[in-house]
Amino acid sequence: MKSNNRDEGWLTGRLYFNRNDKRVIIKKPRSGFGYTMNLGNMWTWIFNLIFIIIIVILVRVL
Repeated sequence: MKSNNRDEGWLTGRLYFNRNDKRVIIKKPRSGFGYTMNLGNMWTWIFNLIFIIIIVILVRVL
């Protein structure tokens, strides 16, 4: 569900949290460039957890 209000879901202008928005990757509206992740989406947290597990494994192995 898209909102007409572009500021809905933005916290401090840098973090995006909107459970009604199904997108995982969001383009930052004010900076003109750059992307962020929707912290209200479950898949964002799963991706971040997998990424951290991989980093921990690599640090322990190397």
